[in-house]
Amino acid sequence: MPAKPEIWRVLLTIFVTLGWLLFLALWLFFYATNFNLTQNIGVFIASIVVFVAIIVLLWVPWSMKHAR
Repeated sequence: MPAKPEIWRVLLTIFVTLGWLLFLALWLFFYATNFNLTQNIGVFIASIVVFVAIIVLLWVPWSMKHAR
């Protein structure tokens, strides 16, 4: 039987994802016009790096604990 993750990890993943999407929407509607294309791409890539780092820090301890 596979191990089930704690519910708080799942909920936090959902909230982080929704927060990232909200950040992107707010950035595009209110701040993106003040920057050129290269800077907007940089902000997008930086936001992806932060998003992935949070998700990795959230799930790697659980996966290491339940590794076979």
